[in-house]
Amino acid sequence: MKSAVALLALVAGLATAAPGSWTAAAPAVRVAGPDRDYHSRPLTPPPLAERATPTRVSWRYQAPAVGAPRAWLCQAGHCLALDGPRGRAPVPAAWRGDRSLRFRFRLAPGARQPLRVQGLRLTVAYVDPNDTDPEHAGRSGK
Repeated sequence: MKSAVALLALVAGLATAAPGSWTAAAPAVRVAGPDRDYHSRPLTPPPLAERATPTRVSWRYQAPAVGAPRAWLCQAGHCLALDGPRGRAPVPAAWRGDRSLRFRFRLAPGARQPLRVQGLRLTVAYVDPNDTDPEHAGRSGK
């Protein structure tokens, strides 16, 4: 009986993490020179997400099909390689809820033609284990 009560208490504790997400967009980035990285402006989380733990990220951007750039989403020195212009993935363990993200682009190997990457958008899903207020639970920040 004691183990059942302990298990119930553990499950109840896990259930208090409030999920949410935030979405941001960035202006186009001109990717011009080989062997050089080009970054978007910082995409900053809203105050509601700053104390949360990011769990998944979804992204999209538009680039020419021919000579598409290599792409990453980065927070400080921790980058997630993007496998295409649209997708989703678990976030790197080192990412924090209170730090900005940036898209990073580089011309594909052998490419010399400058290109414009536009329509940059990301959505970060998170859980906030400290948020037990039902008024804010699951509320999306912008």
